[in-house]
Amino acid sequence: MSEKPREVEGVLLVWADDQEAAGRRVAGLQAVDRFELRPRPAQRIRDVYLDTGDGALAAAKVAFRVRELDGQPLLTLKADSVRSGLAAERLELEAPWSAGALGTVLEELRRRGIELPDPSEGAGAGEPLADLGGLGLRPTQTRETTRTPRDVLDKGQAGGRVAELTLDDVGYQLPAGTARLLEVEVEAKGPGGLETVQALLQALAEAFPSDLKPWPFGKLATGRAVERLLAEGRLEGLLDDRQRIRPAAHDLLAEFLAENSS
Repeated sequence: MSEKPREVEGVLLVWADDQEAAGRRVAGLQAVDRFELRPRPAQRIRDVYLDTGDGALAAAKVAFRVRELDGQPLLTLKADSVRSGLAAERLELEAPWSAGALGTVLEELRRRGIELPDPSEGAGAGEPLADLGGLGLRPTQTRETTRTPRDVLDKGQAGGRVAELTLDDVGYQLPAGTARLLEVEVEAKGPGGLETVQALLQALAEAFPSDLKPWPFGKLATGRAVERLLAEGRLEGLLDDRQRIRPAAHDLLAEFLAENSS
């Protein structure tokens, strides 16, 4: 994590009454507009977000997580999100769990005025949540995601993939139980950039106008909103038998996020 790369991505929420069927339609695509889609094996992802007891990272608009991807831990820090149309660009530092990765994250947090204790000897080699707990960081949100990925190639360009398209079945593990959302995420890869992500998101939205809606909110913020609405009883009767949030609640969720974003 010697440099500070920028992540470019955007999300469409699966809004159909039959979300599973809509998800299958998207996952079955082989091409859309000028883009070719090549399937890759499904992935299992577990994300645990962390913050200090007084919420210093949230106050600084920094998202910090430990991601377990097919059993391998990664550290990820995201910040400085700037939205443009259907996509957003932000700082993303991500690397396999190690003392070096931990040091880079702590340096970035210090640069933002967030001071944490110096890690103990051996930190970065043990269990990630235990080592981070020793620095005063505590879990604030846990997600379990089944990801169905596709490599995206631009038919008009020679070379490799320009983006990754994923169908994410996201399960928020909340104090009141599990609540799930289904979404399509597009992230720039290789030579792909903002134009690539915007074009693919637009093509998908036009191909599935009744199934997919732009979703300008990140998973972390969405999970916080779902937790609040569940705690307040405002999602009563709005989860199906698979704990998926029904489309009838999506507008409520979007309104809550818009009102509480700053």
